[in-house]
Amino acid sequence: MKFTAILALVASGGFPSMAAASDQPAIPSSPESSISDPVLEKRDAYTCYGSTNTSVSDCQKIIHSILTDAQQNFNLYSNVCAVWSEGTCKVRLCAQPYVVRPVSRSAAWLATYIASPLLDGCISKGNMGVLGDHPNINSHAGTYRLWVY
Repeated sequence: MKFTAILALVASGGFPSMAAASDQPAIPSSPESSISDPVLEKRDAYTCYGSTNTSVSDCQKIIHSILTDAQQNFNLYSNVCAVWSEGTCKVRLCAQPYVVRPVSRSAAWLATYIASPLLDGCISKGNMGVLGDHPNINSHAGTYRLWVY
């Protein structure tokens, strides 16, 4: 009788040191994804919370920095974040802990949703903001969270 051993490797906590940017161009999925007129997709939700003294102009500098290569993609693995900081403004795009494929967002997409709704709807009114692709922003559901604080 011949025995066969099958080994399974289960990684918890994802790949904390892996974050990559791709040179592949991002193709907008719809006209609403343009920088000038962002429209939240049906599955997206955002909320403003707490209070902050974050400067709108500092956040606009982050947007301009991100847009230096608007076709760049940010590919984030489970539980990994891309972070930008300028003066009083901090931006964090994170893949949720349990995603099985990398979360990929273009620089143009990122700048669009930082500007509106998070910058216009939250930061300019003295609040921090978070955007996600699931209505329960406080849960691990969905694939990403975008914070501006």
